[in-house]
This record gives sequence, structure tokens and C-alpha cells, in this order.
Amino acid sequence: MKRIVMILGGKGGTGKTAFTRLLLDVMHSKGINYLAYDADTENPELYDYYQNFGAGVQLLNFIEVAEAKRFFTELKASSPDVVVVDMPGASGNKTREIISKFGLFKIAGDLGYRVTLVTVLNLGYSVITSLKAMLEFCGNQADYVVVKNLCWDKGLGFQRWENSKTRTVIESLQGVEIEMPELEYSTFDMLIEKGLPYSAATEENGFPFGDYLLVSGFLDQAKPELEKAGVYLGLDQLHKNPAFSSSVSSDEQPAVTVSTSRRGRKKTNEQ
Repeated sequence: MKRIVMILGGKGGTGKTAFTRLLLDVMHSKGINYLAYDADTENPELYDYYQNFGAGVQLLNFIEVAEAKRFFTELKASSPDVVVVDMPGASGNKTREIISKFGLFKIAGDLGYRVTLVTVLNLGYSVITSLKAMLEFCGNQADYVVVKNLCWDKGLGFQRWENSKTRTVIESLQGVEIEMPELEYSTFDMLIEKGLPYSAATEENGFPFGDYLLVSGFLDQAKPELEKAGVYLGLDQLHKNPAFSSSVSSDEQPAVTVSTSRRGRKKTNEQ
């Protein structure tokens, strides 16, 4: 089944965009026919760094009615195998309003899609509270993926999440829990400064060899984690992109062409 994957976070800075970037890297490497949107119009980092990567990324303010109309129109017209939406932080109430107003789950089903809600965790309560509200609203109409962002785990673990009733409910709905490995901050900052996708962090693109090794290790650790939720994330939609060469296996990385000339500022970002 085709997928609409919405990346959520109860607040900004949990690592939503870092995870979305990772997901798009893996989708591109598999040749999946996807459509990606950055709904964080205040700080559109996914658009900034991935608009020229793979199938590209479009800006779309999903929580505004006029923009949401465009989303559903483009979904029906292009019918990609996977649609990825990187939502802005702390937008749960507005997101639920749009879901209700347009009947997201019904139209998704009519068009052959199943909705996946991805929540990226830090160590705080607010993200769990936000997920609880979304869970109560959506119930079994959606599938759930919870991502433990290990950059927050400094030996403390995710005890608040692991002891929460929300986790028990997610488990009862066959939700999947995965981990996103930590990438060294200095290496992550260099990716931001150069405006590069993870898979374009090569010496040819001006990346020091040591940092290239760290990014490669990060990807090697992350890919098996994403595969644990592969069905929910649409990663089982293999080689559906007609522009993708059939001679490239799912383990090979296609050439990446990224323009970095527009990067003139350094952004601070939590992974």
C-alpha cells in the first residue's frame, strides 16, 4: 500500500528534519517514487538543503487551508508511492483541524494510501503529550513510528517515554519504535554549512575524509533502523520511480548532484 508519512514533534528541535533528511536519502537510494514537502515555512531547513536532491522538496504550509487544498490536489494528480511531509513543531492542534476538515484518512484510503505518523522523541514530556493527543484523535486510522533520537541520550535513556501509558497504547496498535543514531555535532554543522544531504558528504564535495567516515557510519547504523519500520515508512515501494535505472541495486547509492552556491549562512540545529 502507498504511504503518506507525516513527521511530527511536540516542539521544535527534537530532530524531525534530521530524520526526514535521513528518510529521503534512503528513499532516493532505493529509487522510490516519492513526493516531499517542507511544511515548516518559518524555518524550512528541509527545503533549503534538499530542494535539489533526488525528487526535490516543495514548500507547503499544510496547516493553512489554501495550501492543504494544493496538497490533496497534487496527491491525486501525481499519485506517488510515498508522500513525506515534514511538519512544523508544536502544530498538533492545527494539524488535527486540517485532518478533520479535509477528511484525510478517508481521502487517503480512497486514493490507495495509508497514513503513517512519525514522532521524533527527545527526553521531555511535551513530545509524549503531543503524541498522546494525536493518538487519541487518530486512533487506529493511522500507523505509528516512534523515533528515539540518540543525540539526546546522554546516558539517561528515554525513561519518561518507556514508562508512559502512551507507549503501551502505541504497542497495542502495532506501532514501531526505532532509533536514530547520533551524528557528531561538528560533522552535522558542516553538512548544514555546505548545504549537503547526508549522502553527498563526500571528498568531491569538499568534505574532509574523517567527517565523510562519520557520516557514512551514521548512515550504516541508521538504515537497518529505518528498515524495521520499512512498511510504515514506504520503504517497501522498491524501484517504482521510472526515472531510476534498473541497473542500480537497492544497496547502491545513485550519483547525487547538489547545488551549494546559495548557502551563505550557518544555521544552528539540534539533530
